[in-house]
Amino acid sequence: MVEPVSAVLTGIALVKKSVDFIKSNISTAQDIGDIISHVDNALNGQQQTIKDREKSGADPFATENIAKEVIDAKLAQEQLNEMKQLIDLRFGHGTWSYILELRKKRLDAKKQAIKEEKARRLKKRQEIEEYVKYGFIALFTILFLGVAIGITVKFFVSTSVPVYAHNLEYDDGTCLVYDPKYFIMCMNEGREFADTELYLEYKKQLNNWILEEE
Repeated sequence: MVEPVSAVLTGIALVKKSVDFIKSNISTAQDIGDIISHVDNALNGQQQTIKDREKSGADPFATENIAKEVIDAKLAQEQLNEMKQLIDLRFGHGTWSYILELRKKRLDAKKQAIKEEKARRLKKRQEIEEYVKYGFIALFTILFLGVAIGITVKFFVSTSVPVYAHNLEYDDGTCLVYDPKYFIMCMNEGREFADTELYLEYKKQLNNWILEEE
């Protein structure tokens, strides 16, 4: 048999090449399977002639482009009509319609498979995005808990450290280091009592700011 039609051909050239092959081999073909690939090529070529009309860069209003597009489409249809007659004559009336029906089913199945594959990939991507999202949530939760625990520990440690109302560097051991208000407390109740009262006063004034020993 003649060599198969080259896949690099497109449009009207592919239609003509496919039809020429079928003309040359239709009489020796044992079943439709011997020529079905060339039928597909011819139909694909016809579709290509339609797409060529929308090819970018071609002026649809230019006379030469309009003439070429119309002629190619007409020639492609004539070639397919001739192919239809040859196939129906060789394998029986209705064979061409049967071929078109089978081809449509194959194309529909292919489109459905592509659609399902896209849906599968989209679902997989969404699952990955969900894993990443929950991973970030878990990470931020752990960081938040770590900070919260650190602050809590710092609070309890801070409250256990005595807060003094004066600079210990200049402490002479007497109540003279206090302001008059706390000097009187110190004289009457002792230094520990005066420090406690001043600590509580600082907390109230500084919005519960815990003062740590320097």
